[in-house]
Amino acid sequence: MKLKKKTVCLVANDIFFSSKIESVAEHLDVSMVKVRNLEEFQDKVEGKKVDLVIIDLASKKIDAEETFIRLKNSNIHKKTFCIGYLPHVERDLAAKFREKGVDLVLPRSKFSRDMNTVIKEHLEPK
Repeated sequence: MKLKKKTVCLVANDIFFSSKIESVAEHLDVSMVKVRNLEEFQDKVEGKKVDLVIIDLASKKIDAEETFIRLKNSNIHKKTFCIGYLPHVERDLAAKFREKGVDLVLPRSKFSRDMNTVIKEHLEPK
């Protein structure tokens, strides 16, 4: 019996960092859905099953808060694990997203360093 391939949704618009995440996903044999704004999130993700969501919480071009709220208000994605990353100096923003319920908020440097392990760990069945 072949297992269904896992899918990660990446909500970010930094092409360089996104390509690094995409490379890790490819190495882990995971499908990647890239979303650069709220409209793309609605078109590509709402109504479809994803196994993990990764959001750039500090992006000036993406409404990370609204995207996360839509994710958690969706019947399909209510329980989808969500990882958010941001610059380590954005402590108030990190606290805000933790309070809103982002499952794991990491400094971008830590996420970058541990990306393979973090993604793999949160895709494995509990």
